[in-house]
Amino acid sequence: MLNRSPLLIPAAYMFAYTITFAGLWACIRHLSSDIHPLVLVFFRTFFGTVFILPVLLKTRFPAFSSGLYPLYILRGILNIVSVMGAFFAVSLLPLADAVAFSYAAPIFATILAVFILKEKIGRHRIIAILIAFAGVMVLVRPGFQTFSAGMLTALGAAGCFAATLICVKLLTRHDSPSIVSLMAFIVAMPISLIAALFYWQWPSGEQWFYIILMGVLAATAHICLAKALSKADLSAVMPIDFTRIIFAAILGITLFGDSFNGLTFLGGGIILASAVYAAHRERKISQAETMNV
Repeated sequence: MLNRSPLLIPAAYMFAYTITFAGLWACIRHLSSDIHPLVLVFFRTFFGTVFILPVLLKTRFPAFSSGLYPLYILRGILNIVSVMGAFFAVSLLPLADAVAFSYAAPIFATILAVFILKEKIGRHRIIAILIAFAGVMVLVRPGFQTFSAGMLTALGAAGCFAATLICVKLLTRHDSPSIVSLMAFIVAMPISLIAALFYWQWPSGEQWFYIILMGVLAATAHICLAKALSKADLSAVMPIDFTRIIFAAILGITLFGDSFNGLTFLGGGIILASAVYAAHRERKISQAETMNV
């Protein structure tokens, strides 16, 4: 009997993540012409929570005496702001462009880790950051196109998400990843509701289908990503994430009439390459340290 590759299952989970994530953003793009993005953020958070509620009911929450709740709240605020920014970006940019800008988040996180977590930044991390910056410049193309509100929002969302990664790094030193993830939904729920109330409108007709589908896709994407990363090294599955921009471009072109832009793929690919390079170097360093122990 043929032996299955150990990467087969995590790769399948990663492909499922990229497809569901692209589908989620397609739902946002479809609904954002009639429903305000902040209202969509609330429904995404609400129905996403509903679909992970079985896990939520089995979770033991951190004790108030732990002193971690301020950090949980900060993480929740940063996370929901990044989601809001991403939703606005999807409503303003072609889907492939929005995905490409989101690839900048790991690089922003690397820079923040130096200042906040006091992590050392070596030659390889600096190279990765410079490669990513080149990719962002390809996307923005200063002097050749107007720096739009959509671009600014997308980069802001990536920056906020990078800050959430730092919070997650700190929180997972004390609590399990499942608790950290679930607490983000709990904190985000009231914040997203308050923001949505200023622009509130009830969905109607078929919009409810896409609203509920949005929650299903959001929950599924989070679960698939967690499964993929729990079964394989980041550097092994990270290249698959580039297919997210392909799926987003196909959906954008076929469903919304987006134009194909090769520079979007080039810029996104450069940014993703920097993240893969950084992840590969981290794994090599970790393996070397393990062998020396």
